[in-house]
Amino acid sequence: MSWLKDLVVVEWARLLPAPLVGTVLRDLGATVIKVEPLPGGDSLRGTALFELLNRGKRSVAVPSEKLPRLLEGLLSQADVLVTNYRPAAQEALGLTPQKVLRAYPHLLYVNLVGTPDGRPGHDLNFLAESGVLDRMRPSPTSPPLVPSFLLGDILGGTASALIRLLAALYQRTRTGQGAYLPIYMREETLRWSFSLAHLYRLFGEKLPPAGGDFLSGALPCYRIYATKDDRYLAVAALEDKFWQAFCAFVGRPDLASYGKAMGDPYPHRAMEEVIRQHTWSEWKALLEGTAFCVTPVYTFEEALAQPWVQGIWQGGFLFFAPPSGPAPVPELGEGTAWVQERFGIAFSE
Repeated sequence: MSWLKDLVVVEWARLLPAPLVGTVLRDLGATVIKVEPLPGGDSLRGTALFELLNRGKRSVAVPSEKLPRLLEGLLSQADVLVTNYRPAAQEALGLTPQKVLRAYPHLLYVNLVGTPDGRPGHDLNFLAESGVLDRMRPSPTSPPLVPSFLLGDILGGTASALIRLLAALYQRTRTGQGAYLPIYMREETLRWSFSLAHLYRLFGEKLPPAGGDFLSGALPCYRIYATKDDRYLAVAALEDKFWQAFCAFVGRPDLASYGKAMGDPYPHRAMEEVIRQHTWSEWKALLEGTAFCVTPVYTFEEALAQPWVQGIWQGGFLFFAPPSGPAPVPELGEGTAWVQERFGIAFSE
């Protein structure tokens, strides 16, 4: 995919959300130059996460005293700078928005941090402060779950950054002006909370108990059911036509009027008994070719084995566009000489 073929991105970042921005841009055709400190490089080097995030990027490694010369040479010609530094670190590195945009007014400077006040934080903190984590409960008396899918980092961080960056790129084509794009992951996580905001408004600015609203298992037509072998089926037949068709399919048309019967345990128990009649594999075979919004709950390993995964998962890597060629994980500093020649930067390793 070469939509961003001529885009040059400098990535001076670590951990997950900010480097993942570079990964997506690289898959869409951009040249992504990952800046790493010598002697050790990125602290994630040697891990599977580093490989997932950095395949296809060019690594430039320099000691800290040569970083200003490198950035001066790169940023004068690059389109985008992606970082994840809190205000104090920006100051120490000489990367304050005012200084950077004064020197490079064309640049789009994306900085992913947790909160405007610069406190350290991780995914769980962003979910906790945004009010999202409190809703991740199977029941009102259960503690919040700790999700392994990093919603705050990826949705509040990476996805929000990409949307704002691509909008800023369009704006720059019209004005020629760069911009500083701070991405505060706590705030951005809240911005995505449309399902919660809907419930909040619907119930008069008071949410129903966690685990007891429309989308968290209170409806017979929208919840998880256990199969005979203690695996699971995801029933998401919110529309009446799907729920009624599914009830007829399983031989229980008498349950068709109970799809949205909140507070009535009867349809829940009845459907639990129905789903318990077959194993996960049997349900998978039975549901083949149907259209009820009812699907088996796959493991990650099972999902990766599905035909539709081609182009997304190849050779142990995730891709955001079908790969057009080799995308090796860069060795530390492998692109340093290439960057010196390509951008005319005079410094030695």
